[in-house]
Amino acid sequence: MTKHTRQIRILSVVGLVCIIGYVFNVRSINSFGNTLGNAFGARRFLAGLDPYLDSSLLPPWAQNNLVDVTEFPDPTRETALFWHVPKSGGTTAKRVYECLGQTLANRLGADPRFGHDQDEEIVVFHPFATEPEIKFVNVDTTTKAGVVRAARLGLVPSGKVDMIFTTDVNFATEHLFDPDHKGRILALFRNPVDRAVSKFYYLQTATWERTYRPEWKDMGIVEWATNHNLDENFIVKKIVGKKLNDPVDIADLIVAKDIIRRHFVVGLMTDMEESISRFNVILGLNFEDAKGQACKEQYLGVKKEKKVDITADADAGNVEGMNSHSHPKHEPGSPEYNVIAERNALDMILYNYITLLFSEQKVVIDAYASMQEQNVQL
Repeated sequence: MTKHTRQIRILSVVGLVCIIGYVFNVRSINSFGNTLGNAFGARRFLAGLDPYLDSSLLPPWAQNNLVDVTEFPDPTRETALFWHVPKSGGTTAKRVYECLGQTLANRLGADPRFGHDQDEEIVVFHPFATEPEIKFVNVDTTTKAGVVRAARLGLVPSGKVDMIFTTDVNFATEHLFDPDHKGRILALFRNPVDRAVSKFYYLQTATWERTYRPEWKDMGIVEWATNHNLDENFIVKKIVGKKLNDPVDIADLIVAKDIIRRHFVVGLMTDMEESISRFNVILGLNFEDAKGQACKEQYLGVKKEKKVDITADADAGNVEGMNSHSHPKHEPGSPEYNVIAERNALDMILYNYITLLFSEQKVVIDAYASMQEQNVQL
């Protein structure tokens, strides 16, 4: 029995405990009806699954800089941070919120061609004359240097940004937020095997990407997964703040799970329309007006008739089509799938946990939507 096989069997037991707890949890919620109070009670039950994990064991940024999932959303008192997990639908989400007129912080904000990368204050600008609804702030929150600059310029206290997009959730949350200016994390997740497969084939041809890897073209996916994939258990590592070449263990998994349970509004790439609709509730947005319907049709319309095809890239919907590509599909149980899953055992367990959390959070998000409707009527 290999080391990875032993690890995945041990971790599967941990995952089974989580799953059993969640199944019981979801059934309990449904049996009492979809009320916010029941959802909160179920969360307290779930916390009991890890009685040895006190909140004080979480990183300081998770303890102090974020609102809890159970806190009613208030965009005037919190700032949304979208964690863009590569190959998991983040580009589509960004396009949707550009279309809806949200002011975003992302990579293009500090692009020198727009002339605001040297400004010493936070500036909102319209980068494209033909698309006036697109608004950026003049910082790049996808790199550590950019996050540090954004923090120095007072991005969050300025109140000028609606959504911050980042690829480093740990670093960004630690540096951009504080107890007086808290954030709320939104994230889309994808099956770790499907995400890895997509990355493998995508970066073989993505000449426009900084991480373009033409040498992978002549490589089998098993060889790549065994010897060349540098981001195994990527999700767990990023949440707990470890480098990609650092080892992770069950303790890291438990911490990552608890941070997500307490502070992440989770979405699934396989249910984009529902996920974006939930994010809209948190952001105080909707698809009901003409503009919202147009944005929904443009970026999510193809997904209304069927689930996302996991043989296509997660970021399909990019108007340039650059992030969309077709590639071979590796089914669960195939040798290729098993090798990748085994080498990403922690992420696989965490993803299963997230899919169940996605079901549970519907109760909370629906309650928020109902409360918002009642406030509007008043």
